[in-house]
Amino acid sequence: MNKALLLTAILGCTVAGTSLAGTYEWTSGFTQGVTENMVDDGNGNDLNISCPSDESESLSAYATIAGKAYASTSDSGGFDVIVDGELYSNPFYTDCNVCNENFTSFWEALLKANNLQLSAGGKTVNLPTKNLKQVLRPLNHKDNACRSTW
Repeated sequence: MNKALLLTAILGCTVAGTSLAGTYEWTSGFTQGVTENMVDDGNGNDLNISCPSDESESLSAYATIAGKAYASTSDSGGFDVIVDGELYSNPFYTDCNVCNENFTSFWEALLKANNLQLSAGGKTVNLPTKNLKQVLRPLNHKDNACRSTW
């Protein structure tokens, strides 16, 4: 009987921990030479902006939208970001001069965002902006490892 009760308690904690996994706000972490700026909506939709500390490497971003994973480095077009109603087409792809210019204006808008959405595959999801201004830094900030290819 005690084993069954213990197993039930462990499974209950596992399920409860899983359901509370969403942070609903921007967070940042550093691991293996990469700063990761992340946000999720608690429903499986998320954005991860990965910025390597190695100055010879550029940023990349990954998103999950309605259960499907997308990458900014993908040849299939990545994903779009909508900031306060303005659409930015695959803004984290920076492997061309024009792309770099687009990224710079996108980043400036992102830092001021009140409303943030991701879009791909015919789906659009809302992401929180809570704590965004505390986590993301201007491109020229000394603590910002996010840089474009160009």
